[in-house]
Amino acid sequence: MKRSILLLVMPILILAGCSRDDDFGGNNEIKPVPFTVNIKYDASKYPSVADKGVANVTITMENAATGDKVTGKTDANGDLKLNAVLPGTYTVQAELQLKKNEYEQQLGESTSYEIVHFGGFQEKVAVNANISSALVRISSGNLGDLVIKQYYYAGSDTKLGANFRDQFIEIHNNSDQTIYADGLYLVFLEGNVNNNVANYTLPNGQYNWSQTAGGGTAANTDYVYSNILIKVPGNGSQYPILPGRSIVVAQTALNHKVPFNDINGAGVAIQDPSKTVDLSQADFETYMGDYNLSNGKKPFLWDIQNIMVPDMLVNYWSIASNDLILNVNSMLGVGILRATDAEITGWKKVAAPKAPVGTLFLQIPKKYIIDGVDITDKEQKAPKDFPSDIDASRTFIVNNAGLAEGTFTGLSVIRKTKEIISGRVVLQDTNNSASDFVTIKANPRGYAQ
Repeated sequence: MKRSILLLVMPILILAGCSRDDDFGGNNEIKPVPFTVNIKYDASKYPSVADKGVANVTITMENAATGDKVTGKTDANGDLKLNAVLPGTYTVQAELQLKKNEYEQQLGESTSYEIVHFGGFQEKVAVNANISSALVRISSGNLGDLVIKQYYYAGSDTKLGANFRDQFIEIHNNSDQTIYADGLYLVFLEGNVNNNVANYTLPNGQYNWSQTAGGGTAANTDYVYSNILIKVPGNGSQYPILPGRSIVVAQTALNHKVPFNDINGAGVAIQDPSKTVDLSQADFETYMGDYNLSNGKKPFLWDIQNIMVPDMLVNYWSIASNDLILNVNSMLGVGILRATDAEITGWKKVAAPKAPVGTLFLQIPKKYIIDGVDITDKEQKAPKDFPSDIDASRTFIVNNAGLAEGTFTGLSVIRKTKEIISGRVVLQDTNNSASDFVTIKANPRGYAQ
């Protein structure tokens, strides 16, 4: 089987202050400035070539305010030298593919993969008269044959559809071998909900977890932090995922297109079935009723158990919600992982730096993450939750005009279809969700072309 390894870009920006007059002429006209993007290898992973620039990397810089793009390739020194870039804030995306022999020749180590993918994405890169370059180092991402296929977090119309009751996550087997879902974890990340810089944040607005977790910079680079960790049940061989197939984890495994009775017996109507989805055939659901009762909490009004669908097991739950309600305003990153009970028991529980005596969150070493997807909105109001070597960028729901959509739209982000091999669907996976995902009407077990 041909497989691919994913290398992601982890940026280190060279920053300096500037004044408004630096970029404006006497008539307040913005003056273009020279700017260089340089790509090198991660010193910790590839120390023997740490000073070597990476050639032929395709770089795309997009102006966050105007949407204008500048594209080019790095030279033999790993530099993309631009003579005239308008001052502003940019996103920088980097892409590279190397064949097996090219990878082994350039890095001096062997690989079993036919194609090596490099990808990276950095937000909020400042360009002005005093900031003339960005240094980006590449590092390998985590690999796995299971990928997050669809993340339906928006919910459907609050009056005509199912509100947030029909949310779901779909996980796909991207390999040519059967993989068992038994023991697979879904993890939802905790992070700052805005990118305002404060005494408890990093410069990008994300929490500085070292303030509560200790460990220095590693607290922010080597770990992710979770408020929800739920597990697929099974003895190890109960729930196979066939090659090119997927499983659906529903918030509530009902046909949301038809009326139902809540836990008190009151009828809940559906005005427009086309606005929502049928999840009665989901593989798993996050029924929380018994869990809540065992913890002295009242079950959620709409948390109806489908006895024909296995329940996800709750391993860690530190939020106030009594159901898996995917908060579209908090924009939770979602990941999948595998770990033993003993490993999970050893993970620390720490408070968020913003509230150091508040709720505790699970500190998870990022090496356990098989796949992760960060979400955002067009304005990128919140910082990334995953490190760049888990997801180099972020994705979000857009409408037909390419504009960011709000909540309760019935729209979902879904991974692109890369190819079909003898009937087996292979999804695109470059560890760069901005490139890998598109928007569709939520469609469990559906595909995007």
